[in-house]
Amino acid sequence: MNVRKMTIADIEYLNLEADWMKGRYESYLNAQTGPAWILEDESGPLCAFGAAFFWEGVAEVWFNLISRRKIFSQIKIARQYLDEQTKIFKAHRVFATTKCDFKVGQRFLEWFGFKCETPEGMAGYNPDGSSAYLYAKVI
Repeated sequence: MNVRKMTIADIEYLNLEADWMKGRYESYLNAQTGPAWILEDESGPLCAFGAAFFWEGVAEVWFNLISRRKIFSQIKIARQYLDEQTKIFKAHRVFATTKCDFKVGQRFLEWFGFKCETPEGMAGYNPDGSSAYLYAKVI
């Protein structure tokens, strides 16, 4: 498996909930808001992940599952890569959100070492009006 820098052309591989999100990813990559990577194997992309920096040392991290092939390996590699890269980019706090009704997302973030900072959830946070939890990891 190989990790490489994500490009605009890779956006087509992402599993996005709405068409408007494509434009957001294009803006993110064009503005170089933070690093973004694609993990791939010989058959193609497996997942995309990255970090959007709000200011020096603080970033929102994200993960997009593209294919369910080699799922445990890709999660392990993404975790190792993210841990290494947060040191390189001198991040001291990273955070992520997940829908309150998405139990797999919650377990995923906890496996990455994140702690839920909003146990009551953030009402109406998501574009569809659903609530989300904020998970963070202080490094």
